[in-house]
This record gives sequence, C-alpha cells and structure tokens, in this order.
Amino acid sequence: VDPEELASQPSGKARIIAALKERHGYQSVLMIGDDANDMQSRDCTEHDGADTFVGFGGVKVREVVRAGADWFVTDFGDLIDELE
Repeated sequence: VDPEELASQPSGKARIIAALKERHGYQSVLMIGDDANDMQSRDCTEHDGADTFVGFGGVKVREVVRAGADWFVTDFGDLIDELE
C-alpha cells in the first residue's frame, strides 16, 4: 500500500468517489472494475461511494467479481451499446 496514493488504500476508491460527488454534485456514480477491491467502492459503508458496480472480465474473469457485480461484461462494446 502506497501511503501517498489514496486509490491503493482500504476504502480509498470509495473515498475518491465520495469526494467527486461532493465536489461536482454528482447524484450517482457507476464504477467499472475488474477486481474485488474495485467492487469495494460500492460496498463501503463509511463513504458514499459508487452506486453501481460494473464488473469487467475482458482480460480475466474473476468469479467473485462476476457474482458480486450489479452488471458484468467481458466486452466494452456490449456496455457502450447498452448505454446508448
């Protein structure tokens, strides 16, 4: 863990998202990630982190991410098509 890098700290990504929400007035944030620590950005109870977590398995499918994601994709094209 790099003490200078917030994203590498426990609940750091949730803290970053909470700060972005506060600074920019975002009502909801969708986080895309490929690992369980990315999923923590949604599950953190200490901070108002991501509202939705999209698991990405395009490089490597991690079953814990597939099982825990609100939505799971292996191709960003599928994600883009659905959001358009």
